[in-house]
Amino acid sequence: MSITRSSALIYPNHAQATMHQTLTRKATKIAIVGGGPTAVYTLKNLLLNSGRLDIEIFEAGKVAGCGIPYSEDHNSPEMMANITSIEIPPVLVSLADWVRAADAAFLRRFGIDRESVGDRDFYPRILLGAYYIDQLGKLIDGAKTAGHSVRIRTETRVADIEPQKDGTRVKTQSRSGLHEHQFDTVILATGHLTDLGYQPRNTRLYRSPYPSQSLALGKDRSALILGSSLSGIDAIVALATRYGKFVENGATLDYEPRASAPLKLVMASRKGIVPDADFFYPIPEEPLLIFTPARLEALQAAGKTGFLSRAMKLFKAQLASDDPQFLKTLALKRFTPEGFARAYFEMRRDRQGFAAIRRNLEESKRNYRDRNVVMWRYMLMRAHEVFSDIVPFLDGKDLAHFRQHLVPVFADAYGCIPHKSIERLLALHRAGCLDVVALGDTGKIVYGSGAFKLVGLGNPQTFGTLIDARGQEMVTFSELGFEKLDDALDVEDFLKRNDGEADEHQFRVPLRGQASSDIFCLSIPVMMRRYPFAQGLVACADAAKLVAEAV
Repeated sequence: MSITRSSALIYPNHAQATMHQTLTRKATKIAIVGGGPTAVYTLKNLLLNSGRLDIEIFEAGKVAGCGIPYSEDHNSPEMMANITSIEIPPVLVSLADWVRAADAAFLRRFGIDRESVGDRDFYPRILLGAYYIDQLGKLIDGAKTAGHSVRIRTETRVADIEPQKDGTRVKTQSRSGLHEHQFDTVILATGHLTDLGYQPRNTRLYRSPYPSQSLALGKDRSALILGSSLSGIDAIVALATRYGKFVENGATLDYEPRASAPLKLVMASRKGIVPDADFFYPIPEEPLLIFTPARLEALQAAGKTGFLSRAMKLFKAQLASDDPQFLKTLALKRFTPEGFARAYFEMRRDRQGFAAIRRNLEESKRNYRDRNVVMWRYMLMRAHEVFSDIVPFLDGKDLAHFRQHLVPVFADAYGCIPHKSIERLLALHRAGCLDVVALGDTGKIVYGSGAFKLVGLGNPQTFGTLIDARGQEMVTFSELGFEKLDDALDVEDFLKRNDGEADEHQFRVPLRGQASSDIFCLSIPVMMRRYPFAQGLVACADAAKLVAEAV
């Protein structure tokens, strides 16, 4: 495909003397471990903020730029990303402008009309992957023009990272064997960690819905999918398109299985809640006037103990100002993390079931048409961004409370999905192929005689296939598997921030007696402990900018 805007936009013209200084200065050698969107944003910001660079990007997959969530090797064209075009931080150009400039064949592949491309459009995951692959290539072309060296090493796994007195040694494994490299700076940008394609012998247990192409059903054409959020929906859509097709009949979307026997797909989660349909809100977002970073900073100065309780009072005041009726509906006696979460999910239970899912979709479409904003949802979406600034500062007790009670609320409130995804779920349900169940405290899954049995919820149900689609879990630094680096780690909870700490230090890995090893951690599964919303592209871009400025 052809893109009309030049990557030279990121490299302003400098005087010849400045360029000469850049070219003659010794290059800083940087390794970026992982080649997904976080690496793309990191490279962009390094090129904007640093002197002469010699960069190597190590990517375990076949293609760099897209990462697992947007890779064509792991996703089918029907699987939708749940972020609109305008919300994605631009690399060199915005996603909407990039799509508008795409060649005709590319647009035909995705059924896109060039003239109707909008800033609020949702796209398939693999289209976003193509965007990041293209933008990475243009960044590299521009970097070479500016006198930098950037190399991508695909199908290369980083086996270990060893801090040394004269820098950092990186050991890699590729088809050509084991290799060692020396760097001044190492940036860990590993994304999702899954047992890709892993399936124990003699069972149909999938530890991950990715790669979606590997998912298959047995003769019973049934599957139990653990998880009812985006990853679970990915698994549902992948199976549905493999064993049937979606057909548009006027304004209605129907599903037709390819065989006479229907599919039996069941999504099961603790609460049995499917995310709501994407909702309308102003872009750019309007700032909150009560629950603000400045007010929270003042509350933080009063001491670490009880910080979350003080923040909750401010949060309640903002909710009372924006949507007093919603706050009244929750009927809370004490506005605590536990109480708020309990009342919120009691409210959400009234919106369970496919009749409620259909009503929510109709409401969301009306709100888009009328440009109507559901204030409580809009407030929670903005509030989670403010909360994300204070979570790194919380003490252990407050962090546990926030993660246990508030993270699920915010993930549900802002983690909405494209209308097309909801329409597909409804079509599958009408065809008798899909159901959603709440496991609660009694639902259990038992394996025996080559099948998975769902028990404790009335009549037992049996499935030939089980897919774990609960999404990326938080991991410890040790679980990244870099033994030498883990041995040199000075503080386990190193992403915890302290008052007065400069922003540039928040992602630097503290090492014992290795001052010359400069290592940063942007690994999403590790960040999720202190940055629970780190999986989003906006959070990745923001963190990459901070690390590049620190380098």
